[in-house]
Amino acid sequence: MSELDLIFSKRKKIEEEKKEEKVNETEIETSKEKEEDIEQQAKSSNNLKIDDKQVEEIMKKFTDKDPKIGIWSYPSYLLLQYLYNTIPGFKMSKVAREALEKGLREMYPELFKIAEKVAKEAKKI
Repeated sequence: MSELDLIFSKRKKIEEEKKEEKVNETEIETSKEKEEDIEQQAKSSNNLKIDDKQVEEIMKKFTDKDPKIGIWSYPSYLLLQYLYNTIPGFKMSKVAREALEKGLREMYPELFKIAEKVAKEAKKI
């Protein structure tokens, strides 16, 4: 391989790396925009007037069903798997439940209070 070929191959690698960086930057910007949209939706839904009685009636319909929730999140999955495999006695379900409840309590405080009330009345918690 000649020196010219080496220079061209290095230049090609640099150009490919720059293209990858641009793609990554675009993906990051897109994900940031999506996060901002989600935050805005959460804020706007938190500001809505809630009819407590109507919400309670809807929630009561679900008290006899199995409360399992499926979540698709690789970062969460990887973190929980790491903890499960490195900490003896670690309970994935307990930590996942606590994290989910904490997040929902912060995002939808009024609805979460109603849900807790309905669950207590149904003797589920």
